[in-house]
Amino acid sequence: MRQTAASGSRYTEAVSALEKMIETGAFPYGERLPNEKWLCEKLCVSRPTLRKAMDEIIAAGLAERRPNKGIYVTYSKFGGNFDRPYSVYQELLRAGIRPSSKILSFARTEADSALSEIMSCPVGEPLLEFFRVRYADERPFNINHIRLIERFFPQFNPWLLTERSLHEIMKTDYKLDIAQSVQYVSAALATKEQAKHLEVPIRTPLLTTSSIVTAEDGCVISHQLSWINTDVVPYSYKCVWR
Repeated sequence: MRQTAASGSRYTEAVSALEKMIETGAFPYGERLPNEKWLCEKLCVSRPTLRKAMDEIIAAGLAERRPNKGIYVTYSKFGGNFDRPYSVYQELLRAGIRPSSKILSFARTEADSALSEIMSCPVGEPLLEFFRVRYADERPFNINHIRLIERFFPQFNPWLLTERSLHEIMKTDYKLDIAQSVQYVSAALATKEQAKHLEVPIRTPLLTTSSIVTAEDGCVISHQLSWINTDVVPYSYKCVWR
């Protein structure tokens, strides 16, 4: 009886430990779980107990078994795909995930003919241009190329974005209320440089977006390009036919 009780206790503890590691992000969404030997040593259980606990985790929808590949985490803090791209920063916070950014470069440039058309501004309009990598709980998921029309953002400090939302800065620091964000979505494979920043293999599939942000007075104030690893932040977009 003592052995049965101990075995049951170890099994319950193993299930609870696996649930906690998945739900807190120790084993992130989309990643393969460690091998059985590692997990048995980590949880101090036998392989039969581990396999029984893993079956319960899979039945609960926290993970899935992929033939010839292993067991992968399917639990996401978002509780579904992220389909509200207006403010990534706020959506991460709502999901209990810490957002942050690293600025890769910053420069003052001018709109060429192509950007003049995209941003509805004159050729030669002064722009602020920068690249950043965005993180979710310290995992890189997004390379972001941002262009701002400088006259709307005097003395703009891009390093504020390491810990703040661009939309928040627009609203609170520059009193710009966003009326519309139009997104154009496509797909691409990670280049060598993108793979390095996102910490993924070269040619990893990425979601790409191009967005134009318009203020309430109808003026375009920013243009953004993003390359997103959806295995970290599970974006989705819905098409609505009118």
